[in-house]
Amino acid sequence: MPGLRKLGTGHRVRGIEMGLVDTFHSLATLAFIVGSAFVGLRLLVLSARTRRAPEFLLGNAILLTAVLGYGLLIACWIVRGAASTTDPATATPLTMVLFGAGQIFHDLGVTFFLLFVVHTFRRGDRRAWAFAGLLMALLWGGLAMNIAKGHLRSDPVGAASWFAEHSVIWGYALWNVVESYRYWAMMRRRSRVGIVEPMVTNRFFLWGTSSVCTCLAVWIASLPYLYMSNPARLDAITPAVRVATAAVGLVSISCALLAFVPPAWYRRLIVAGAAQAPESA
Repeated sequence: MPGLRKLGTGHRVRGIEMGLVDTFHSLATLAFIVGSAFVGLRLLVLSARTRRAPEFLLGNAILLTAVLGYGLLIACWIVRGAASTTDPATATPLTMVLFGAGQIFHDLGVTFFLLFVVHTFRRGDRRAWAFAGLLMALLWGGLAMNIAKGHLRSDPVGAASWFAEHSVIWGYALWNVVESYRYWAMMRRRSRVGIVEPMVTNRFFLWGTSSVCTCLAVWIASLPYLYMSNPARLDAITPAVRVATAAVGLVSISCALLAFVPPAWYRRLIVAGAAQAPESA
């Protein structure tokens, strides 16, 4: 029958599309985690040689959030099924350990990010330290309340403790964006007169852009929370959400790799561009 054939064709097309989405998302996620591990370890090795705090703080931040925290949460979602993470009935001792450990590692990484921003950009600013302390209190207070209330069995979407923790997760990378771009503007002026190396200036731009992508990835990945009560709508937006988060994740880790592990060709490109800048100004 024509109607049944059309329906069957539609299901096959839908299946192919979802297969492509799953493949792209899986490969992009793997690239993001592997790239983050490489950058994080590179920064820790550098900090061991220089004994400087920024490399130590940022290296730990990247490893804890993007590798350990994100990796364990993904493992939990795979074991339970992404659609079942809010259903306590699907929880097992293994998934509770994965979920709890993933959240703890991730939030510890966010803490390192906050310490990195204040120590690197606002070291002598008491108000910045106080603001970072407030964010940490919200982050860890929310997580502690979730654990105390037994929410390791499911994600307590909408609870006050959940909002406290996620308000920091949604916004912490914005601080990196603002400070990195602010310093990029300062370094550009100094680079024009030869005070600062072009690669240092470019590093602030790349890290700011990587942080922009981090913000976008977190916000986009949070969109399904708005449709938890509408399974049909949730199913409809899931492919677009997965593709978008994977794409911005690839841009984010690409910027981080160029910033902290730049290949020789990229160094030459930046140096050559800086040499021509005064002539075109």
